[in-house]
Amino acid sequence: MPKVIKSNQLKSDNHAYLELSRDTLSHQLKVLFPATGLISLVIAFTYFVSESATNSTNFTTAVIAALLSFFLSAANKSNVNPYLLIWIFILYTTAVCAYDLINDTAQLISNTIALTIPLLCFFALKHQHAWWYSFLFGLFYIVMSSGEVMSKELQITETLRNISAYAMVLVMAYLLAQHRNEAIERVQKTATTDFLTALHNRQGLEAVYQHEAYRSNRYLKDLTLLLIDIDDLKAINDRYGLEVGDQALMMLSKCLREQTQQADHIARIGAEEFCILLPNTDIKQAEAFASKLNETISNWQLELDSGHRITLSISIGITQVEFQNFSLDYIKADSALQRAKNWGQGQIVIG
Repeated sequence: MPKVIKSNQLKSDNHAYLELSRDTLSHQLKVLFPATGLISLVIAFTYFVSESATNSTNFTTAVIAALLSFFLSAANKSNVNPYLLIWIFILYTTAVCAYDLINDTAQLISNTIALTIPLLCFFALKHQHAWWYSFLFGLFYIVMSSGEVMSKELQITETLRNISAYAMVLVMAYLLAQHRNEAIERVQKTATTDFLTALHNRQGLEAVYQHEAYRSNRYLKDLTLLLIDIDDLKAINDRYGLEVGDQALMMLSKCLREQTQQADHIARIGAEEFCILLPNTDIKQAEAFASKLNETISNWQLELDSGHRITLSISIGITQVEFQNFSLDYIKADSALQRAKNWGQGQIVIG
């Protein structure tokens, strides 16, 4: 009995995300450093016009912060490592907050800056390092900021308030960083994954091939490569449209996943060409697998919204992996595949 796959069940779930790479970080620092420089200048001006003598130190600190920000901005434009620059910024910010807390001169601005340190840490560092740095600074900030209050009741209230504020910022920073890291992982996966079928693309397969070929050569294990091509996919595209052609490709990829084992590797390496690496499989076993695959896909039908049903046939070229060079083994398999297609539809040739 034929297996019917409805076209509306075949949707690609592969999405692209923006990677926060070194270049992206550098681009964002082009906004961060000038902005902090301008803010520091505004703060310095407010201290300058104040008549309080205690504001002289704060004025100097704000001026230094402005100069440092503009210096880091210039260094960033000169292609200095952006991670080094953000580290300098984090350490200076920490030093300023620590100095104010130790000398009992902490003000609203210092407390506000202290709450930005977890954001900066998770922005620039790995999760483990960001957690430790933020946690240790948080303990210091909470103890020192509540220690300047004389009354025990006020100390408890101030401590709870600081813990709540810092914990909220810490959790927000973690969630933002987690979302960013997941996006990076998706981008890295997308670079080696076919956008339509979510199988390996050629780049992803070549990395797997190198590992399996080395393993096969070292442990004297069989490794077989299959090239699979859909017969007359162009006719399907011409008659039903490219969307139906994409659905045919997704149906074949679904079939390949169901027929292969977990140790096998599947990739889409061309418009209508798929490749399977079969570890620990000799030529006879690969031929038996190809015959079963050919029979299985012939029993699958793609049902369109219009009610039409499409049956696929595939041609398969098989070769034993002999080289630790994908291009050389691919040439052998492709030669076998071309002979299979010349012989007609649904043919299997060993090369």
